[in-house]
Amino acid sequence: MGVKKQVEHDLAKRYYINDGLTQKEIADRLKLTEKTVGTWVKNGHWDKEKTSLLVTKDNQITALYGQLQAANDEIKTRPVVRDIPNFMLKPIKLKDSFGDEKLEYPKYTPEDYPIIVGNFPNSKDTDIISKLTTAIKRLETETNIGETISVAKNIILFVRSIDPQFANQLTIYCDAFIKQKMTDGTK
Repeated sequence: MGVKKQVEHDLAKRYYINDGLTQKEIADRLKLTEKTVGTWVKNGHWDKEKTSLLVTKDNQITALYGQLQAANDEIKTRPVVRDIPNFMLKPIKLKDSFGDEKLEYPKYTPEDYPIIVGNFPNSKDTDIISKLTTAIKRLETETNIGETISVAKNIILFVRSIDPQFANQLTIYCDAFIKQKMTDGTK
């Protein structure tokens, strides 16, 4: 692949995976055919890569925070509904001193009646909020074995550039630590 085509390929890949553009949008933007972009998507397995980016831990945490914020916003914007008896909401026929009839609504203070629905969480809301915050906490605090291996590898590579002999010893300890995490279920 020539330099120009490689640049177009890399740019198309970024547009598809990171920016979420469609194949048609990419083809139009880069002045390519949709067939070319489609071939790159298929041969490069860009859909799998795009999906894997969507399910990263950071993206999941961001999505959960968004859901938590949406739930709280919905609760805050709910109208307050009070349990005012129906007879208070209907007009009453009254006669004045001349015998003329008129309709008048009973006078009441809404705050005197209990709230049925308000802008505070109900049991269903608290259950959702509790589940979301538990999921966020779990994702933010737990590390999986893949992350442990990645961190250990980076530390070993860093130490190797300073002290290769100690890095070999550290590798033995890191391997033992990872094996222990895998066998005792503390992933």
